[in-house]
Amino acid sequence: MRYLSSLVFLLCCVSLSWAQIDCHPFVPTDTGTKWEVTDYSPKGKVLGRTTFELIDKIVDGENVTFKVATTYYDKKDKESFKHEFEAYCKGGIFEFDMSYRMNGGTMQAYQNMDLEVDATSFTVPDLDAKAGSSLPDGSLAVSVGSGGVNMFKMKVDITDRKLEARESLTTPAGTFPCVILSQTVTTKMIMKVQASSKEWYSEGVGMVRSESYNKKGKLTGYSELTKLDK
Repeated sequence: MRYLSSLVFLLCCVSLSWAQIDCHPFVPTDTGTKWEVTDYSPKGKVLGRTTFELIDKIVDGENVTFKVATTYYDKKDKESFKHEFEAYCKGGIFEFDMSYRMNGGTMQAYQNMDLEVDATSFTVPDLDAKAGSSLPDGSLAVSVGSGGVNMFKMKVDITDRKLEARESLTTPAGTFPCVILSQTVTTKMIMKVQASSKEWYSEGVGMVRSESYNKKGKLTGYSELTKLDK
């Protein structure tokens, strides 16, 4: 009976803790959870995949920090790029550190070089947010160097962000209720390239699907959640 009372007390404390935080995270919340996103060409050919693992969750009052480790594998399934990013619940608002948008396919050539990353936040609204709502812009700047010599810089600006709608989406990992976000993506490296994307996010999971389009609105590739091991 004493054990049962202790267990009930513990469960109530955990529930109360999350209720007080009032957080709706768009990442898994159990440390050790692993998931996978696969990248495809417009015709469905596999271009690579990225594995994710929630390696830590730090609760500090009403704020929560989620630490995620990622590993990118190329189309030959060879490990090519690893990094970590963080996501946060701050005052009931969930946001990613924009470094989560570092593309493994692009960055794999620079795995052993010096990377300096300057990232803003990337907000994802909860499922109760109003369709048509505008969202804050985000940016990611990466400097690549070797031996103290700066080789080049890359910057990604995410603008014109909107919550388009909500829908249930099915992928190889399951069926998920999602918010759909649209945005303009401008990449500056050797030259400036403007595109757009549409992304589906599910609470407690993260990005379920992403579609990329060129300036003319033609699909250039997509990504889907293909595994989720809670």
